Amino acid sequence: MDAQMDMASYYQVDASGKPIAIWVSLAPFSIQDIKKCATCRGPLRDIARYGRLVRRAILDESTKKLIILLNQEYVPLAQELPQLVRELHAAEGQRKYPWPPVIEISGPRNQQVQNMAEIIQSTNPGRWDSILDLRKRVDYYRRRVKPEEQPFERVRRVIENARQRRKIRSNPDHVDNVLQTKGFLQGSALIIRLDIALLVDLLSLVSRGRPSEVTPRFELDLQNIKDDCQALIQQAVTHRRLLQQAEGHIFLAQLYALERAHCLTPEKRDTILQHGQAAIQKARGLCDANPSQTRGLADEVHSVEKMLRVGTMYTIITNEERMAVISAMAQEFTGTGHWYYCRNGHPFTIGDCGAARETSRCPECDSPVGGENSQLAEGVTAAEDWDRDRARLNL
Repeated sequence: MDAQMDMASYYQVDASGKPIAIWVSLAPFSIQDIKKCATCRGPLRDIARYGRLVRRAILDESTKKLIILLNQEYVPLAQELPQLVRELHAAEGQRKYPWPPVIEISGPRNQQVQNMAEIIQSTNPGRWDSILDLRKRVDYYRRRVKPEEQPFERVRRVIENARQRRKIRSNPDHVDNVLQTKGFLQGSALIIRLDIALLVDLLSLVSRGRPSEVTPRFELDLQNIKDDCQALIQQAVTHRRLLQQAEGHIFLAQLYALERAHCLTPEKRDTILQHGQAAIQKARGLCDANPSQTRGLADEVHSVEKMLRVGTMYTIITNEERMAVISAMAQEFTGTGHWYYCRNGHPFTIGDCGAARETSRCPECDSPVGGENSQLAEGVTAAEDWDRDRARLNL
């Protein structure tokens, strides 16, 4: 059975064929590598001697499936948001009760959304039902794909706990380059975009009030959501995600524009304007330098710049080009072919035989991917590190 499982490919063995150390193989594991018994064709997965091989293969397959899931589950959510936003923009407010004299929006983001939802429910019942349901689903997606919940990280925690119980010195290295951050960053950006749309809708409804009515006074403290935008930008910089970097700066500028519209102090208004202009300039710089990675955001930059200039315009941003980009994401990973990384660590696949026949650009960071004449582009590597990193944990 050792020969059937090709143990020598995964362990260093002595002269008698006994495994003595882990061997780092040259290719990622695959569930197809797990052989069956040559005599009865029965599975060998339940035999403890081969447990490491089976678990490593399953973990590798789980990581690949996670990457595919990141795209497949994100796309419908990202497509639904602009549709609901357009419906909000087109719907007339049918107020049941007058606005409260003071509308305070402060504190943690979830609390802000809850407070705004209560106001909308009392004045415009049912208006936000669909978009709040979408928010719950986006938040659920974001929590499912965060790095702490990914298969590899969960296994790493189990191993570290086992080592601590046995009083074995813990491995100080945190192997994180196999963790997939794209879905978490996409979900973070989407829920920030949604929360800003809710705020803009509330402000817009109030601004469309009847002339005879007393306009409520807004007390805006958007520091929490601005901090979340900064965190999104920093994480995107760390993981070289140009799209989320640009989105984070656009969101910041939009928040400054909304804040400025309800600031009564001229000096503070000027300071807020400067912060907003600085944020939107960073977004524009990213869009100009990386047009293919930030497709669909140039129109958003223009809209936010107009919001900053006018000061009282409430714009919920949607555009068709960005929707086309999101739709194309559904085909980004097909789940077949050989897996590779660009030089910045973003995964991609080459179908058919897996040989490189065409050079393209990474949709995340613009580095070259693919290759020609079966030669990989500069910096492109096969997904071998999945295997090496698991070996470091002695899986």
